Amino acid sequence: MFRDRLAQLQDHIQAIIRKLTHRGMVPAMWLTIGLSCLIGVAAGCGAAAFTILIETVSHLTVGPTLDRVTQHPSWNLLLLATPALGMLFVSWFTRRFAPEAQGHGVPEVIVAVARRDGVIRPRVSIVKILASAISIGTGGSVGREGPIVQIGSAVGSVFGQWFKLSARNIKVLVAAGAAAGISATFNAPLAGVIFASEIILGSFVAESLTPIVIASVVADVVQIRIGEHGLDPAFRHLTFSYEGDWGQLPGYFALGIVCGLAAVLFTKLLYATEDFSERLLPKWWMRALVLGLVVGAAGVAYPRLPPTISRTTQDRLASGHESLPPLFGVGYGVVDHAVHLTNDGIDDFAPDQVRLERGDLLKELWWLLPLVFLKPLMTSITLAGGGSGGIFAPSLFIGASVGASFGLLCNLFVPGVSAHPGVYAIVGMGAVVAGTTHGVLSAILIVYEMTNQNSIILPIMIAAGLASVVARLIDPESIYHKKLSRRGETIARGHEMHYLEHIMVRDVMLRQFPTVKQDDDVNEIIRVARSNPTIESLPVMNPEGFLIGIIRPEDLHRVLDSDVPPHLIQAEDIALKAPVSVSPDENLLEAIRDFGTRDIETLPVEVGSGKSRRLIGLLLRADVMRRYREEMLSSH
Repeated sequence: MFRDRLAQLQDHIQAIIRKLTHRGMVPAMWLTIGLSCLIGVAAGCGAAAFTILIETVSHLTVGPTLDRVTQHPSWNLLLLATPALGMLFVSWFTRRFAPEAQGHGVPEVIVAVARRDGVIRPRVSIVKILASAISIGTGGSVGREGPIVQIGSAVGSVFGQWFKLSARNIKVLVAAGAAAGISATFNAPLAGVIFASEIILGSFVAESLTPIVIASVVADVVQIRIGEHGLDPAFRHLTFSYEGDWGQLPGYFALGIVCGLAAVLFTKLLYATEDFSERLLPKWWMRALVLGLVVGAAGVAYPRLPPTISRTTQDRLASGHESLPPLFGVGYGVVDHAVHLTNDGIDDFAPDQVRLERGDLLKELWWLLPLVFLKPLMTSITLAGGGSGGIFAPSLFIGASVGASFGLLCNLFVPGVSAHPGVYAIVGMGAVVAGTTHGVLSAILIVYEMTNQNSIILPIMIAAGLASVVARLIDPESIYHKKLSRRGETIARGHEMHYLEHIMVRDVMLRQFPTVKQDDDVNEIIRVARSNPTIESLPVMNPEGFLIGIIRPEDLHRVLDSDVPPHLIQAEDIALKAPVSVSPDENLLEAIRDFGTRDIETLPVEVGSGKSRRLIGLLLRADVMRRYREEMLSSH
């Protein structure tokens, strides 16, 4: 009865909306903007509820055990088993009700936008919030931002489907939900907007920004009213600054490179652990049990408290509230400790700061440095065992650990030109996030908004940019896209490029085209080029009719600017040798990547191989992009 009445109400509302939109009284964009406000409210409330749920699970499972461990060490056995029990339940729960809720969440949102017109099943948000809360609350070494992004995106998708919006507007609402999730999680509305555009949509489109901005701002307002941070940034009482000291710049460049390598290590370790565990433990329950015990053992064995602690930490311990083990849960306690490390000699430092004497540097280093390797391993094991949670917070954790360790080493060996270790921790956070996600702008802004430190934005920009470049050079796929490509779903940057997958090269290639012979001089090449102004690059053929190279406009300009007479230079002397060629049976998305490997505007199309190889056409970049625009317009 209730379902019938709900369906009738839905049909009635949809009929009213169709009348209003079709008559032009309410443009579809205004409806999308109105829904983005509701999405912001839902995401803000959802983020607060999710945090409360995690804390509740933690207080019911890990909390009582921690209270007894100091008096009765045998309780460590129960603490060790808690992550395994959580993983067992979460793995069964997600497999039973919503398999797409497994893992770290963001890749599923990306593929929903790129391939499924933004459609996400309603039950995903419910399953994800419960599974992730249990996984994190029982000690799983994962983050909470991925689940909240997936939850917010699912809410946006459901609203769009419920109101029968176009596929384009549903995608915008999905991105708005993702932005709202990031905004509410980190008190970072601007970073939420950039994350949704840069990572989820894959492009910045002006008409999509307004709903995304509104959802992000509304979610942050809700978080301010009911969340844990209020108006404060996530990490408070920071007094660091960067005053343009040239001596510190090499350190930030070096840190960017190190963080890029750390990001690649995390990405490769994440999926290598998944593959290895599936081979070693073929049954899902075996993986959950064994890998959960590994996480539990690491949490029990690792020293719970750093060698030096702040006044705030001392007060918390004095009141009886012990912190979680460093490798359990989100790990923001470790991040908070790392960013507050200072070796300042003044006495009136902020209560959250940890002032280090010379002898404390080495102690802190030995506590933080192992976490650089253990955190990515524990996160990888948690997800391989069936846990549910994000990889964004672990990236922040790894970045803070790498940065703080780097800063401690700098202060040990080159103290005269080194900043506080906490500064390097903040910079490292942004750099590792940029390296894992390949979202440089998102990484810079989220760390800026979490710390509210205007003065160190320049070091963050340097390190994040370098880390992203290093990571892309080693592996062109981000940690999110790697998961999709492993299951055969390749998503291009600018996700709507997938329209090109269904168009073959033979449908777009130029079948009538000019060529030049390998012994033609420059004067002849210029004559052919002027006769065919629409073709930028000319194929060079040998006497047997085989392609030996391509002559680009810049090749001609370089020769004409030289002192050598044009009639003395032949085509084979200036041609780009061994050009990338494509098959007529490739799709245009694959061809776009071939354009990117060499700086050319024209790709030769060849069939056959060896001596049977022959040139049958030319593929122009301009023709590919024109076809892409046509497909985009026809789809909307």
